[in-house]
Amino acid sequence: MYRPAIGRPRVLLVVSHPSVGAGLETILRLERRYEVRRAAKLADAVSWARSWPADLALVDALLLRGGTRADLGVPALVLAAGAGEGAAAEKYVDRPGGWVAKDAPSADLVSAVERLLTRPAEASAGSLALLAIGALLVVLLGLLIYLIWTAVA
Repeated sequence: MYRPAIGRPRVLLVVSHPSVGAGLETILRLERRYEVRRAAKLADAVSWARSWPADLALVDALLLRGGTRADLGVPALVLAAGAGEGAAAEKYVDRPGGWVAKDAPSADLVSAVERLLTRPAEASAGSLALLAIGALLVVLLGLLIYLIWTAVA
């Protein structure tokens, strides 16, 4: 799916309670930096995540109770009542990005969203890159030994 190079970050808000969802959506919209789409059910959120490429998801921990898995394909920030609930709920999202209190001040919510959006992407080195680094180290070590041998001899 095409995404413009410069745009507003997309936030998928997954909250079942209408008033809580509306409040969180309002906080994010007042920032005028985010595109927000809200889902009341986890199944709807998973479906939307495939057609509307979000940059992150805010997921209510209540929706993850009972081992329900959320495979959204984007970093997910869990909305929880406390650290214990947040840590337990993070196990059920495919790309956990921490948790934030449901009743957190708006500045803390926005700060958590920004921190997750600006977190560097995790990348793992491929086997070819590791092989090249190993070969380079062997060559440099050989050169160092040669220089020491010529200096002594």
